[in-house]
Amino acid sequence: MPGIQETQLYCLADRRYYETPARLPDEDTRYPLDRAEPPAGWRRGSGGLWSALHPENDRLPEQGWKIHVSTVPEEAGRTLADTARICLEQGVAFKFLRSERALRLMSAKYMNRSGAGKFLTLYPQDEAAFLRLLDALTRALDGRRGPYILSDLRIGAAPVYVRYGAFRELWCRDADGERVRAMRHPSGELVPDTRGVVFRLPGWVTVPAELRPHLAAHAAARDDGFPYTVTKALQFSNAGGIYLAEHRTTGQRVVLREARPLCGLDPAGDDAVTRLHREHRALTRLAGLDCVPEVYGVRTVWEHHFLIEEHIEGTTLFDAIVERFPLVRGERTRAELDAYAAWARSVTDRLAEALDRVHARGLRFADVHPANIILRPDGRLVLIDFEYATDLDDPDTPLAGAPGLQAPYGTEGAAADDYALWAIWLHLLMPLMEVTDHDRGKTLTIERWARARYRLGPDEGPPRPAALRHGLPEDSGEATVDALLRGPAPDWPALREALLAGIRAGATPDRTDRLFPGDPAGFTTGGVCAAYGAAGVLYALDRVGAPVPDAYTDWLARTAARRAPDTPGGLFDGLPGVALVLARLGRREEGRALLDRALHAPASPSADLFTGTAGTALAALRLATDGPGAPDAELLEHALRTAWELDSLVRDGAGPDGPSAPHSAGLLTGLCGAALLHLELHARTGEDWLLSAAGAALAREAGHCVAMPGGSVQVRDGQRHFLYLDQGSGGVALVAQRYLALREDPALEALLPGVAQGCVLEFIREPGLFRGRTGLVATAHQLTGDAHGPGPEVLDSIRNLSWHLVAEQDRLLVPGSRLRRFSADLATGAAGVLLGLHTVFAAPSERPDLLDALTLG
Repeated sequence: MPGIQETQLYCLADRRYYETPARLPDEDTRYPLDRAEPPAGWRRGSGGLWSALHPENDRLPEQGWKIHVSTVPEEAGRTLADTARICLEQGVAFKFLRSERALRLMSAKYMNRSGAGKFLTLYPQDEAAFLRLLDALTRALDGRRGPYILSDLRIGAAPVYVRYGAFRELWCRDADGERVRAMRHPSGELVPDTRGVVFRLPGWVTVPAELRPHLAAHAAARDDGFPYTVTKALQFSNAGGIYLAEHRTTGQRVVLREARPLCGLDPAGDDAVTRLHREHRALTRLAGLDCVPEVYGVRTVWEHHFLIEEHIEGTTLFDAIVERFPLVRGERTRAELDAYAAWARSVTDRLAEALDRVHARGLRFADVHPANIILRPDGRLVLIDFEYATDLDDPDTPLAGAPGLQAPYGTEGAAADDYALWAIWLHLLMPLMEVTDHDRGKTLTIERWARARYRLGPDEGPPRPAALRHGLPEDSGEATVDALLRGPAPDWPALREALLAGIRAGATPDRTDRLFPGDPAGFTTGGVCAAYGAAGVLYALDRVGAPVPDAYTDWLARTAARRAPDTPGGLFDGLPGVALVLARLGRREEGRALLDRALHAPASPSADLFTGTAGTALAALRLATDGPGAPDAELLEHALRTAWELDSLVRDGAGPDGPSAPHSAGLLTGLCGAALLHLELHARTGEDWLLSAAGAALAREAGHCVAMPGGSVQVRDGQRHFLYLDQGSGGVALVAQRYLALREDPALEALLPGVAQGCVLEFIREPGLFRGRTGLVATAHQLTGDAHGPGPEVLDSIRNLSWHLVAEQDRLLVPGSRLRRFSADLATGAAGVLLGLHTVFAAPSERPDLLDALTLG
């Protein structure tokens, strides 16, 4: 699943759904070269935010020396024209960001640092062409401005950079088994093409003599007179880093806030250096207040600017919430909830006092969120990060703040900080304010629930902001959500129809990259996979008895057939899962063809169900036995051979050519997939070794499970603990329950009550199936086995989906991973919620076994 920076990239083009950056609405800022017809003998290409020109008969080599050119928006048109002219003259393929808006967004603070600053990429055919092109570019672009590209070597005074790497799209697995971009070692082996934030050369590459002076300049680029030594990096962004440091002679500890020139552009167009000096002015103006850090000055080191300020001992409010929040730890006593609510009010009171003192100096803080608030050990509160602080009466106050904590557009001055103060108080009680960006009325739903749970009176907490003082906004769908989920039991028929309407409303059969909106990972897997793509949505529709239009099935079969043969993926991220879904939808021959492609591709290095060999083997087993007549011997043999390899892995460890064991436990990303494969093969063959193999795999999974304070049982992964289905104890319990129906195992039996208890914890951050509330309540219902329907704890948990579900007209929309955009997919979105609730509420004759339903059975 993409990280925070990648998620941000997929939030650029659409405010409703995660969307590929290629669909960014930037027509009004496209560069003329993007619109122009290619010159004679050249062809145009495109991908994402990039436009490309290639000589018609030119085939790029796999790898070599590539050139990057950076720029600033004010000079971009001229730099593009000059660079394109030289490339066309020399017959060199190149690509460029297609618009000024794309350039600004890719230069923003939270974009990936390794790619930041790249405006053009040039692909010379060989070293001689590379050196000719480099000479012409550095002369033509001398003196132009552009951000420093961290991954590259700068050439002279022009914004021209070089690195050795892949030209064409090649892939391999890294040491952790992740699929990454690759280049070819002289031995012929594909190895990772590391694109980090430091210039590095592959060991086999010889540096041309012409580059050696620039390498020497790169090595000498430092300031030995800087009086501070960095002891720890605290944070990185495209704008620069934040570091803990010590004075070389006095030992004084300080924080260094780094700003890279021309980098980290914000919506106003300000770069990191502009914001750093704004922060310096604000802290100077606030000098003497104990609620802000003392500032010691600004220093330029090489080309980077550093703000030197007091190091505040303490913990951020973000970390304090994670440490203290009571609703993720099982049943809490009244005294514990009262104590937490009192602490939340105390923090809010101290924050209000600090903001008042800042306002008294004529400034608006503007960026109130938990990571910018430090709690000292003595209880005092300190505000940090004043890069957006402006005068209270400044009409051009920059937009800042975390999702869900920003005041409505147009709120100015102290009123904007006051809104954020109230939102912080609510976030302390219920840390999922991101959902309020989808419907401002969610704030009132969350507030109502929090007041009831913590037993807070109507006057507790800061004053409600004016924007919400008079009840639900006119465009809010909260009354509809409440009507669907309240009452003696949720209105399942209406919920079902509203979820189906939301899924259908997002369908885009005219597109080739996706059929339904989902997690950003769906774009990286071709839009077809079971977890994040069309296969999972169509499977859920069919499983709940909803019609699946032929046009949707045609789209899935057609698009999956185009997937690259060397990237088959696993049950949930690739072709094996698509094969099962197509077979289920009556397209068995097309499904079998896809599975054959997967079986003849290089085996996955993972043993799990999601992307690994267990998932592929499970798909083979099910296709082997779902048709008329005798089982398919070839597929059955593959499943048995994989089962033997997985049992050997569990008992003897990884072999030289086999898959490696997952580092954690869970249904989709642990060894539960191996255990499920063994159980299904045992049901088919009756061979006792398969049952024993399932028990051994589950015993290993159980070794990751620990009892938590409050009684729940969760999977421990380092310092984190998980209950979920993909990684976590919920998935372990489901497979263990099936195993226990065949063979006694007191240790596994002892896990189930604690897992069931954990699955109905009050606070769950996300609503989805694989890693959210829906999967957990469906698991709790399966484990408790109430033949008369869901029990009261399951119903209470389902009602709390009201925190997340958003009603629009006749449809319900589901926020996906990180809650930033809506999703319809199986793993994170509406299809998963639909399927999970179906296993709870459907009539007994229509209700599927949860484990089968989760694994495309």
